[in-house]
Amino acid sequence: MAEGTSTRRSKQARMEEHRNLARELSLMATEVDSLEKARLLAQGERDREAKKRAKAEADARNLRAELDQARRRAKAAERALAELSSSVDVSAHQAETNERELKARLDDAEQAKKVLRHEVEQSERERRAMEVHLKEVLGNLRSAAREAQRARAASEPDEATMVTVPRDVGW
Repeated sequence: MAEGTSTRRSKQARMEEHRNLARELSLMATEVDSLEKARLLAQGERDREAKKRAKAEADARNLRAELDQARRRAKAAERALAELSSSVDVSAHQAETNERELKARLDDAEQAKKVLRHEVEQSERERRAMEVHLKEVLGNLRSAAREAQRARAASEPDEATMVTVPRDVGW
């Protein structure tokens, strides 16, 4: 019986060993599953990070391109502003020059207007004086004509002088 007991024990020991192995295999399978899940999660995380990095790099490239374009635009705007500023300065200078010339012309015109006004006033005074003088001359002529008429009337005979009128010859 000793042999039977030892065979039984060895069978039990083997079964126990198989159970232990089965448990260990089961634990190992669980651990492998856990590790596989962790690996898949890590790989997914790595893939997401790679996508994020690629997107960030693309965004950075786009931003650099936009920055370069913005710099080019800024330089062009600075040049345009400088040209415009120069043009404004030239225009302002021309406007000031034109204003000075126009003021000078206005002053000249005002002076000419004053001179003309003075000349018109002088002419008007002369016209009035001539009008007064003309009235005096006409008055003197009338007086002279009356006197001449009186003198003629005194020197003429009373008889009426006959004047013959030529006849119409038919023309």
